[in-house]
Amino acid sequence: MFNTIAYIVLFPITVLIYYLIPKRFRYVCLLVASTAFYYSKSGAFTALLVVATVITYITGIGIFYADDGRIKKLVLALSTIVLVGALFIFKYLDFSLELIGSPVRTDLVLPLGISFYTFQAVSYIADVYSGKIEPEKNILKLGLFLSFFLSIVSGPINRAGDIIPQITTADDFSADRTKTGMQKMLWGYFLKLAVAGRLAIVVENVYSDPGARSGFELVTAAVFYLFMLYCDFEGYSQIAIGSGYILGIRMKENFCQPFLAQSMSEVWRRWHVSLSTWFRDYMYIPLGGSRRGAVRKYMNIFVVLFVSGIWHGANLTFFIWGALNGILNIAGQILLPARDRAADILSTRLCRSGRARVVFEKIRTFLKRIGVYLLFSYTFIYFANDNVTKAYLTVKGIITRFSLSDAGRIVTLGLGKANLIIVLAMMIFVLAADSAANKRQCDTPALITRIPTFWRWTIYYALLIAILFSANLTGKEFIYSKM
Repeated sequence: MFNTIAYIVLFPITVLIYYLIPKRFRYVCLLVASTAFYYSKSGAFTALLVVATVITYITGIGIFYADDGRIKKLVLALSTIVLVGALFIFKYLDFSLELIGSPVRTDLVLPLGISFYTFQAVSYIADVYSGKIEPEKNILKLGLFLSFFLSIVSGPINRAGDIIPQITTADDFSADRTKTGMQKMLWGYFLKLAVAGRLAIVVENVYSDPGARSGFELVTAAVFYLFMLYCDFEGYSQIAIGSGYILGIRMKENFCQPFLAQSMSEVWRRWHVSLSTWFRDYMYIPLGGSRRGAVRKYMNIFVVLFVSGIWHGANLTFFIWGALNGILNIAGQILLPARDRAADILSTRLCRSGRARVVFEKIRTFLKRIGVYLLFSYTFIYFANDNVTKAYLTVKGIITRFSLSDAGRIVTLGLGKANLIIVLAMMIFVLAADSAANKRQCDTPALITRIPTFWRWTIYYALLIAILFSANLTGKEFIYSKM
């Protein structure tokens, strides 16, 4: 895992070997590293990844050279059924048997990264079928695309058309690109260790027994959990993307300042972008998208977000989470015209000058962002708890036991006063940095590089110190590595 000494030691060795060998063999170096990485975590399940690679390879070649359109469709359908079927067996079979009341259980272990490499395989086959890309003739390069150690655990969910050309051409070593990669990695480790690591302490303490907690404590846990998940997953993504920069392989950003979203629709365009765009391209658009009327569009939105919930895990809590996001997304779009009209009327009545209208819009934007954050936090109550009962107790406790008089108990949730102040200051810093980066249309690590040298290095040292003082939290797994 990225947050271990082993990775910090082995990754530079891999980079050194990668740039010392001839360009035409570099993809082999990465394939060996990826295979070793996967085998060290998954053992015999490496064979399943190999089988998936062979199926994907044969399917791509078969679709490309088949003359009959019906045969192309048949090959596409069969290969997708086989790949998704394997995902179903390992991830959802026992859950399905439990739902129908069967006493039979397989107790299969979930293979590492199967949700991610299955989606990459399906997107590759679909892109070959649609003519977006030609099939990769070298099975080792395709195998590297599916098993790439930087993305197989928790994404980003890459596209073959983006990654395979990069591993084929293999760029020369670049000091500037390496610097950018290290800046991204530093930001990622800060988010994961310094921020998410501390917030996790509060969340775990509260959610371990939600029925015994006050409403204020439960609200705190819900609000902290969403921020923790963002820092955890964006931290992973920045380390992965930054490591890729050092190797000359650019993967797409996975988050785009999601807490600046002003609607539930917008937050899904900014959150886990590689997954949301995958569902857009390979499910929402094939279902008809927004081309077949409003009712069909809303049905498609609900189906996509519900399936997204299912993809995250075999648990009713994920199903509810996906359904809630679908409902809130649809409701937000339906109510948008009425909300805008109400805001226009209010603005006309309250604002007598252009300056007043500017202030009104800023306040409105702020309130919309707060509202989206709270709604999104509410849906993640079901994501965070491992069963419906705990989620129900959390929601019930918030509704029936909330009181601002319990605010003082926040210091008793595991962090203590000093660490609580530190993590709150870090959260404000992350939000301010993301906001500034959004205004400049760049990611946050890139924003830091644009400030004067003295302050830039002050921030770098501060981030490094924060990471080092969080070393005792390095054992925490990345949340999405369990998906």
